[in-house]
Amino acid sequence: MMGDLSGTGDDMAEGERIFIDQLNRKFRIKIPVELSDPPADFRIARESKPWRIYRSMLVTVLPTFFLMYASLFLVMGAVSLEPLVILSSSLCSLPLLYIIFRLQRPKLVHVRLAVPDSSGDFVHPLPEGKTLRTPVKTSFSRFLVKDDSILDMPPSKQLWAMFAFVLLIGTSITVLLFQNSSTLQGVGVVLFIFLAIPLWLVGFSLPVLAWWGTSNSQMGIPTRRRDAEAWLIAGMASAFPAFLFNSLVAPKMIPASFPDWAVELSLLAIGAPFCEEIFKAMAVAIFLPAIKGPKHGFQVGFTVGLGFALIENLQYIGVSLFGGPVSATMTILIRGIGSIPGHAVWTAISGTAIGWLATDKEFKAKMEWRARNLAISAIDVAERMGIDTDGDGDLSGFDGRRPTLEEAIDFANNQGESAPKSWLIVNTDSTSDNPDEIQNSLENSGFSLSYDKGSPETTGIGYLTPKGVPQAISIAIFGHSFWNGSSFLSFHATTEWLGFSENSGVLFMLSWIVLLISSVVFVARGLLKGISSMDS
Repeated sequence: MMGDLSGTGDDMAEGERIFIDQLNRKFRIKIPVELSDPPADFRIARESKPWRIYRSMLVTVLPTFFLMYASLFLVMGAVSLEPLVILSSSLCSLPLLYIIFRLQRPKLVHVRLAVPDSSGDFVHPLPEGKTLRTPVKTSFSRFLVKDDSILDMPPSKQLWAMFAFVLLIGTSITVLLFQNSSTLQGVGVVLFIFLAIPLWLVGFSLPVLAWWGTSNSQMGIPTRRRDAEAWLIAGMASAFPAFLFNSLVAPKMIPASFPDWAVELSLLAIGAPFCEEIFKAMAVAIFLPAIKGPKHGFQVGFTVGLGFALIENLQYIGVSLFGGPVSATMTILIRGIGSIPGHAVWTAISGTAIGWLATDKEFKAKMEWRARNLAISAIDVAERMGIDTDGDGDLSGFDGRRPTLEEAIDFANNQGESAPKSWLIVNTDSTSDNPDEIQNSLENSGFSLSYDKGSPETTGIGYLTPKGVPQAISIAIFGHSFWNGSSFLSFHATTEWLGFSENSGVLFMLSWIVLLISSVVFVARGLLKGISSMDS
């Protein structure tokens, strides 16, 4: 942007340039205003994009899944001292890591704010070389803010309807393959070949989004999208150590004398539940400083469990495609309405207990003090090595305040004590701030207020889980173990021990799985009702 300087002085801002045209007129080329801090009360409205979270979920889980397998081969190569395996796994991991970090980098919004101001200007230069022209004089500022968009989900009914449509497609292809007509069978084969990948992508991911949307609508807690994505990614990340434990450690812990069925049962009912629930609980604990209470902890745990189930679903449903449309449709159905809420509910139980722990001010103060001390120690070490970490121009270490543990605990316990304990009706015509004087004034004016201590309406039975973290994790492990172990025994015991045919065993196993699914859905609904009845 240029302004005519003919007949003016040479007062110029730093960085501005002067342009002289053929008529010897001087023009000042203004530079864009510098970035500043946003106003304290600034809020920004965003366009609703409910399917954006689904797209983000898909593009994140795919590279994460392949990274999990690359990390497995990396560890196996390190254990067996195979340099070629280590090198190839590392080369495969690097682009996947770059993609994941690129997708999940902090999202910033560049805000340009023009406010009417009689002492301002009509035009303002922009960094990209353009100019903003306003009809009235305005003051102009620019600042960056984090994208604090609220998590916007598609309607739950719409998601479940789409999931039912996916199952209908799989069932229709299955019916075509079992027809006596070779033409219809050929149509079924062609349809399955073309629809296998879409069925896989939608089948493993859409139920996760459907359960996510259902839980959010039930709980009614406004959640920032970037927070929800972080919880989901933490659940995916917790699958890494669990996958390594189940693949490399757990098989080595089983006695060699065990028969094959006992080995498989031990892995399913003991190894997998134990490591998976502990690693998922650890993923929830990462967010302990930000968790506000048990209801918030339930929400974080539920989402972490969904992230874990998303990775697991991708693998199981992908493998089921090789068994044809019957296997794929059954796997999508069982995992969609059974395993996914199972993982979410078990982790939510642990998350609720971690949420109760977060309400302990003294515990949180100790944890935050230790984390702060660790960061201060890192700054001290770096500056002793000659790196000016805090940017203060010297290498004296951390120069800020170093509170003791006792001071941190006292500060946490005293926080909020000065806040009013109840609502106060204020007479705006009164000049007094004394609550007793205000109350007397209201009574003398004839003002009265009554209320009824009625209990909130309930829509059914709700369940509350233990407050202790060890007890909650134990319940989660037991629920997971019972699901895995009883599912395995429902077929093995029927066919191998009781002597029934394989068809009878499959029928009994499917009946038992239906009972398990019904139980998990019933418990999930009860927990959602119970936790929704609590204060946020």
